Amino acid sequence: MWHQWVRPPNANTHEMKGWLTDAGKMVWALFYWNTRKTVFRARGGRGLAPCQHPSDSGEAMKTGCDACAHWHRRERFRRVCPLLQSDGQGGWVCGANREDVRPFWDRFAAYFGGAALGMILLLAVLFYSAMRGIGYQVTWRQVLWPPAWSELRAVRADLFIKQAREKYAAGGVREAIQALVVAHQLNPAHFQVTMLLAQFYQAGSPQQSDQLYRQLMDSHPERREEIAQAWFQGLLARGRMDAIAELAKMRLLDNPAQPAVWTYALRFAARHQPGVVDLAALGRDSAVPAPARAVLALAGRVQDLPAAEARRVLLDTLPVADFPFDRVYRVDALTRLGYPQDALNLLAAGRRELSGRDVARLIFAAYAQMGDRARLKAEFAALLSPERRPGAGEFTLLAVHVVDFPNAELAAMLVAALPRLPTVPADAWLQAAVAVFCAAGSVGDEAGMVEVKRIIQASYDIKLTSLDGLRFYFLKQSGISRIESILPSINPLSLELNYALLDRYLNKR
Repeated sequence: MWHQWVRPPNANTHEMKGWLTDAGKMVWALFYWNTRKTVFRARGGRGLAPCQHPSDSGEAMKTGCDACAHWHRRERFRRVCPLLQSDGQGGWVCGANREDVRPFWDRFAAYFGGAALGMILLLAVLFYSAMRGIGYQVTWRQVLWPPAWSELRAVRADLFIKQAREKYAAGGVREAIQALVVAHQLNPAHFQVTMLLAQFYQAGSPQQSDQLYRQLMDSHPERREEIAQAWFQGLLARGRMDAIAELAKMRLLDNPAQPAVWTYALRFAARHQPGVVDLAALGRDSAVPAPARAVLALAGRVQDLPAAEARRVLLDTLPVADFPFDRVYRVDALTRLGYPQDALNLLAAGRRELSGRDVARLIFAAYAQMGDRARLKAEFAALLSPERRPGAGEFTLLAVHVVDFPNAELAAMLVAALPRLPTVPADAWLQAAVAVFCAAGSVGDEAGMVEVKRIIQASYDIKLTSLDGLRFYFLKQSGISRIESILPSINPLSLELNYALLDRYLNKR
């Protein structure tokens, strides 16, 4: 009897083939028989039912099912039509009278909809896995929700932004730019991509940089101040006084809430290229905010006067109320004219109006102009004392002073104290370190520059090859005679350091 429980060797294979055959038939049957039944119902149920055996009576439970006649297992046809019933004797009959035969489109929808949904989910899983494997930070919402598909271009752009930063940190500036170009092509409207590309273009393709900044100003009016600040830094590094003056005037008219930054920029441009800025005309322009207008008018009056007459005007003109930059301008101008004691007196009178940073900068400048090297050394020693932990801002302030007023002893103090500066946050630390490098360079201290670069590379694994070009420039070992051709490639470069370097080296051959 044991052989009755043993299936032939090919039974499983035969059953599998039968299942596959029935599965294929079901796909076709769901559409075919439902269509024929729909037509039958549309004709009022007259004539032969399309699925019942034509020789039978058409009565329920007494009429054979013609539709499942050729299936491997007829009971599987119930997935197409639940009217199929067993007659209890191994046969299969229709459970409805001829006139009650009807289609079951809900089953068609369920099976095909489920299959389609399953296929969509499978493709979504494969797509999500592939995108994540490549490095795209997609989310399930962005994969499964059609309205979110438009975000995928931005996701792809984000990957190239990441690659650009990694390439730049590794010293691959060209590769970084290529990655940003691809990101920009994928998503031209991506603000961050366009900003980064414009900043990268400042050194090698300044015209393209300016074009991108103009596009950003037009397409993102709500962020014009942010864009203008970044654009201004690029123009300043390139020594473009004409473009600086144009941008500063535009922002001064468009954004009267922050006049000090742009007033200083206009005065700086006028000092280096008087022909590009008419300070007197700006001082008469009613569209310029009143405080800035007063300072520009004063600067326009004194710029061509003899030193003694300019001193009298600066001291006798009534101060501008609620505009601390007016005091900063006058103190700075008096120091530059050679009247540091007057500058200190004016500073003492309005000290409460100014920030501590401005006060320290102006005091140091006055001491340097007076030739009081001992007091300067004492101030530096106090700020850089081992008992203190000076911040990046203090290091930058002191280094910028040395660039403005070269002093080898003060530069050496900065280089010696730099290892004690906390390396976080990274951006502020790097700005301070580059400022100390420039302080050493301004006094021709090659060993100091080499030491600062070593400290930078020991702290962060980045290649600042541009510092080598700046080192050769300071040592007069470079064929480059214009510092503004080097500064755009120096990153990070603080605004105040940029001003100081141009003040000292611009147009000097």
